[in-house]
Amino acid sequence: MKKKDIIIIAAALVLAGALYLISQAAGNAEASAVVVTVDGKEVLRRPLAVEDSYEINQEDGSVNVITVEDGAVYMSEANCRDGLCLHQGKMRNAAKTIVCLPHKLVVQLEGEAAQDEDLDVIVQ
Repeated sequence: MKKKDIIIIAAALVLAGALYLISQAAGNAEASAVVVTVDGKEVLRRPLAVEDSYEINQEDGSVNVITVEDGAVYMSEANCRDGLCLHQGKMRNAAKTIVCLPHKLVVQLEGEAAQDEDLDVIVQ
């Protein structure tokens, strides 16, 4: 390898590491709700503190089961072709999403929006 190749590889690794750290820092906000959307439309919003399983049934026969336990959410069952959503692991912060692409289903965590009563905005 040439010296330029080593410099490019090192720069790419440093950039990847920095982006990873930024995404982890951005997603460490307190998550309070699980939000599930299907084809861009919200179909479920539940508190993360309540441990339960939620079955999402669609008209075309698609079924996904989202489970909330121990402050984390994960896809416990799905009848999609590839099953990749089942292997995306447990999600504890907003830096990660669970996606079932064949069913157009997205699972995200949301925190409570901070409300600043002193904020004054004028829109013209």
